[in-house]
Amino acid sequence: MRVAVIPAAGAGRRFGGKKQFFKILGKPVVEFPLEIFNKSDLIDAIVLVLPEEDIDTGKELQKQFHKIAAVVEGGKERQSSVFKGLLKASELNPKEVIVHDGVRPIVELSTINNLIVALSDYNADGVILGVKPKETVKEVGAPLEPGDFLVERTINRDKLILVQTPQIFKFDTLLECHMKAEKEGIIVTDDSALLERFGYTVVSISGDYRNIKITTPEDVKIVEAFLKDLYPQGE
Repeated sequence: MRVAVIPAAGAGRRFGGKKQFFKILGKPVVEFPLEIFNKSDLIDAIVLVLPEEDIDTGKELQKQFHKIAAVVEGGKERQSSVFKGLLKASELNPKEVIVHDGVRPIVELSTINNLIVALSDYNADGVILGVKPKETVKEVGAPLEPGDFLVERTINRDKLILVQTPQIFKFDTLLECHMKAEKEGIIVTDDSALLERFGYTVVSISGDYRNIKITTPEDVKIVEAFLKDLYPQGE
């Protein structure tokens, strides 16, 4: 059993509204990844995590995407939303879990396949997607003015990656790490960081520069252009 947990419970404060329901090419952002995971023969079930007030919307999405096994209420932070999704997914007794941000609409079936193959081939506890930074990366110190910083050093970008989702994990390992983090009050920005902290093996494979997480309104125009290439008829 392989389950996808899709956290889409954010309030969208920086965006100015719930970006998971913002419509691009005529449909809500969250429907794009749901469509792909629902279509994949390698995914057995989906757990969708939404804000409490949008659970009814999730129930309607269940009618549209038959692999959605459950819709659960999210937490205040992404980490707690994923944790709640994992707890619900545990009822299905999965061996593996794929976690994907509901506001990353550009994910392809081949990406899901590549993650699954890599988890097996590398005998890893988790596999993530990463792309190399295109720009020079610098470390800065305390701010001089809002948005202005004293530059401290230039970082070797050959040793850096920008991390994306989806990410795949051995289910029991990820759930154990979330339980430890909950107990110890540890907060991270992605699930693989928990595995790193608790000594598990994480491998990175090539991601896709088009796989943008919608965070601000400016991101919408970029994602929309990519989606038009993937769905030329707006379908």
